Amino acid sequence: MSALITIDASGFRPAALWADLKDLAGSDARLFAFAKRAAWVLVPLTLAIVVGVFGTGPEPRRNWYGDMLGNDFSQVWVAGRSALEGRGGEPYDLPVHLENLKAAFGPECRFAWHYPPVFLMPAAAFAILEPQPAFLLWTALSLAVFTWAMRFAAGRRDAAWMAVAHPLVYCTLSYGQNGLFTAALLTFGTLLVDRRPWLAGLCFGLLAYKPHFAALAPLLLLITGRRACLTSCLATVLALCLASLALFGTAPWIGFVGTLGETNRIILQKAAAGLELNASAFGAVRLWGGPIAAAWALQAVVAALALGLAIRAWTKPAEPNLRAAALLAAAPLLSPYLPVYDLVPLVPATLLLVLTAHRAGGLRRHERAFLLATPLFALLREGAGLTGVPFGLVLGLAALACIADRIRPSGSLDGQHSALV
Repeated sequence: MSALITIDASGFRPAALWADLKDLAGSDARLFAFAKRAAWVLVPLTLAIVVGVFGTGPEPRRNWYGDMLGNDFSQVWVAGRSALEGRGGEPYDLPVHLENLKAAFGPECRFAWHYPPVFLMPAAAFAILEPQPAFLLWTALSLAVFTWAMRFAAGRRDAAWMAVAHPLVYCTLSYGQNGLFTAALLTFGTLLVDRRPWLAGLCFGLLAYKPHFAALAPLLLLITGRRACLTSCLATVLALCLASLALFGTAPWIGFVGTLGETNRIILQKAAAGLELNASAFGAVRLWGGPIAAAWALQAVVAALALGLAIRAWTKPAEPNLRAAALLAAAPLLSPYLPVYDLVPLVPATLLLVLTAHRAGGLRRHERAFLLATPLFALLREGAGLTGVPFGLVLGLAALACIADRIRPSGSLDGQHSALV
């Protein structure tokens, strides 16, 4: 295997370095080798930072930044503790929920609870533990399930390891969010839809805690006549809803329905979480200072493009990996509220795209450029805030375009084609 980047020991030569970088960018084999070596550094570093910095701290229930232990996970724990103690409706009563957050983590902990009541079940399970072990268990399980899904998708350990090293994985873990579970369930569902339709439907149904991500799969199953998978999906959703009713009563559901309008106001109109956090087309217009009407217009255009690609991939002849990649890349772009950590389904989408390219002879020039832009995913929120450029939306559309080009029958291979290993 050739060296990744070579520099003459006798002195720094910019021209030689530039030539070496161009060679790296033009060779699938060298790019793969570079990514594999980088993953051996990035994955342990990610775990060390998430566990050591965000999962511990000098004060009880505070991390080393002085924020809530586990960041966003703090409200999952508080909502779960309320449900565990028979007060399942409280997370949907914003003043009461804020008081509960304040009592548990301090006055700076201010989140609105927008999840449907089915999510109170896993939240309550984690709330059995104290916040720190609960967060560490949450991190370990989400990473394990995601890694398992990437291993299943790739069929090889090294490719799965590189997927785990993606900046979006660190982003999701550092926020204490559930994006890795979402991406894993979508990945399993899309890849098992024909081999194990009932199991695939179970995976899709388990996404009921995130309805805006869960909606695309049943629509595609209905359009393509995959009745067994659709039945399993709907049965799973129904079972989850009934279980939440049995465990927590009707108060959470009444509260959830009653807060839908407030959720729209807080998240979309007020952008309480920050304009730079929302990576959707709607968020991009708001980041630029545009009006709500223009934001909805651009969101409708992007959602139509994403939905059109997904339907094209699922209704016309397409390789199973590309069909799965289309759903994974399209699902996030359908929502007007897309926090940067919810872009993580782009990771398995990219993995499946690369595997398809490898079997077809090699990466195309624009696909390689997209892979080289991967480090930009580490700067989504900060970059958008500093420059006004919606990097999340741009990269999401780039992934969608690469997949669309592969699905397009007339697409032709270009660029240098070489084996990945």
